[in-house]
Amino acid sequence: MTDPTTADGVALPADTTDATGPAWTDDALLVVEAAVLAVPGVSDLYRARPTIGSAVAAVRRLGSAEAGPRIVADGSVLRLVIGTDGAAPAPGVARAVHDAVLAEAAASGRTPTRIDVRVARVG
Repeated sequence: MTDPTTADGVALPADTTDATGPAWTDDALLVVEAAVLAVPGVSDLYRARPTIGSAVAAVRRLGSAEAGPRIVADGSVLRLVIGTDGAAPAPGVARAVHDAVLAEAAASGRTPTRIDVRVARVG
């Protein structure tokens, strides 16, 4: 929902902007997950489609008991997929999720360049 764009409105690739703050850790992403699940209207949080980097991290976790975060941090881009309960319009819930993620990122000193919120299921 916060895609970096040029002056004429064309979306920039994620790697053309720099993030500030520390890198995303599993613990930091789990804090963001908790904030997302606390947003009214969110019923589920699904594992976002992995990128090469996040897939490698998931493979490294195969031998451990931890499941890892469902939010994918691809550099400074965060990707998440939610389910909504249908009580509120999905676009409004997605916007509230975006705002919650942005607030948690700011609280931890991170500035994502983009936050992709996708709704996989409504009600």
